[in-house]
Amino acid sequence: MPGRFLFDVSGLLSWYAYFRHSSGIQRVTEHLLSSEPIQGYPHIEFVARALGSDVLYAVDRAVLNDLCDPRKRPSAIAKLRAIFAQSMRLGSLGRLRRELRYFHIPYVIGGALRLEAAVEALFSHRFPGTMAALRIVPAPSASDAFFNPGDFWCHDGYVGSIIEMRKRTGVRFVQLVHDLFAIDRPDWTHPQFGHVIAGEFKRLAPHVDGWLTTSRFVQAALAEYLVAQAVQQRAIDILPMGWRDQSQVTNADPDDAQQVRAKYGLSGKKYILHVGTVEPRKNLMSLIDALSELRKQNSAVIPYCVLVGRQGWRSDEFRKRLESTRFEDGTVMWLKDVSDRELTVLYRGAQFAVVPSTTEGWGLPIRESLAHGLPCIASRAGGMEEAGQDLAAYFDPDDADGLKAAMARWINDEAELQRVRSRLEIHFKSEAASLGWDAAGKTVLRAAFD
Repeated sequence: MPGRFLFDVSGLLSWYAYFRHSSGIQRVTEHLLSSEPIQGYPHIEFVARALGSDVLYAVDRAVLNDLCDPRKRPSAIAKLRAIFAQSMRLGSLGRLRRELRYFHIPYVIGGALRLEAAVEALFSHRFPGTMAALRIVPAPSASDAFFNPGDFWCHDGYVGSIIEMRKRTGVRFVQLVHDLFAIDRPDWTHPQFGHVIAGEFKRLAPHVDGWLTTSRFVQAALAEYLVAQAVQQRAIDILPMGWRDQSQVTNADPDDAQQVRAKYGLSGKKYILHVGTVEPRKNLMSLIDALSELRKQNSAVIPYCVLVGRQGWRSDEFRKRLESTRFEDGTVMWLKDVSDRELTVLYRGAQFAVVPSTTEGWGLPIRESLAHGLPCIASRAGGMEEAGQDLAAYFDPDDADGLKAAMARWINDEAELQRVRSRLEIHFKSEAASLGWDAAGKTVLRAAFD
C-alpha cells in the first residue's frame, strides 16, 4: 500500500524569503502542489528541510494554497517568511555556520530572538500575532516517497542531507529536472551558483529512484548525462505540463485591468510582450535590434515593447544598451516587479508575445501566453516547440531576419493576427478538459509509487 508522499517546499520558502514574485520553477511547483491529485492524496505532507539540520518540518497546506490565490498571496508570503525565520532554531550552530550565507543572517537573528510573529507582521502590515511551534515530520520509511520539484540547490547542505535520509530510511526519492544548462552551458549561469548546481546534481544523481523532466528535450539531455556519469539508469518520465487555469483570466475585472494599464503607462497603447528573467540566454538584444530595424524600415506604427522580468545574471550590457538609447526613445518598457494579477492583464492586453531565447528546457511563457489567448512567436530551440506545439509561430534563434519577418507579418496584417487569436479560442474550447495541471499531478504520484 502506498505510504506518505512528502512534497518538498524547501525551495519555495527559500525563494519567497527574498522575492515577492515567482520565476518559472516556483510557478510550476505551485501548479503541481495545487493540482487535484496532489491535494487529494490522503497521506501527503508538505515539508521543508531546516537550514543547518537534517530535520524536516511540516508547512501548513492552507498557507501554500493561499500562495496560489492572488488575493491571499501577500499574506501567504509573509507567513512563509515567518516560518523560514522560525525554522532557523532547528539547525545546529556548527552546521548553520557552514551553510550560512550573508543573506540568511536576518532570518537567523529573527529566529534566535523568536521574532517570527514580528516578521510576519512586518511583511503583512498587521499587528503581530502568535505562531504555533513548527511540527517536526517523522522520519520517512521505505514505503514513503520524497519529491523535489527542481530546486535541490536551495541550501548548501540540502543534497547531503537528502542523500543521508535516503540511505538511512530507504525512502523513494523522485527528482524533477527543468534543464541542465548549469552543466551543459556554465557560461549561462551565475558563477556563484552555476558550479554549485552542477556539483550538487552530480552528487545527487546516483541516489535518485525516479526522474521527471519538463520535456523530451530535457529527457534526452538527462539520459545522456546519466550515461556519461555511469549512473544506474532509472525511469525518466516526462511531466505533462498543464495550461494555466482559464478562470483566472476570463473573470478578470475590467476596471482592474484599466488600472494596471494606467499604472504602467500602457493605456491606449499597442505593445508586444516578453516575459522572463533578463539574462543572456533570453536573446533580448536580438529582439530589440529587430524592433529598431522595423521602426526604421516600416511605415506602419510599430508597437511598444514591454519586458516583464527581474534583472538576472550578465544583464548589464543589455541594460546599458537600453539606457544609452533612452529605452529606444520611450518605445521599450522594462517592468521588473509585476505581480501575477498584473501579468494576467498584460498578457490579455498585448498584440502578441515574443520568446526569442537561445534555448529553454521547456518554455513556460510560451504556454502561458497561448493559454491567455495571446499569439506567440518563439524560437525553435530546446523544448520550446513542445511548449507551443503547433499553436505558436517559430523562427531559428540564429536567424535575426527570421525574427524580424515573423514580427512584421503580425504587425502589418491585423487580419492574420486575428485569425491566430480565433484559432487559439477554438483550440481551448475543444481542449478544455486538458487545460489544468491534474495530469501532471497524477504523473508525479505515479513516479513516486509505481
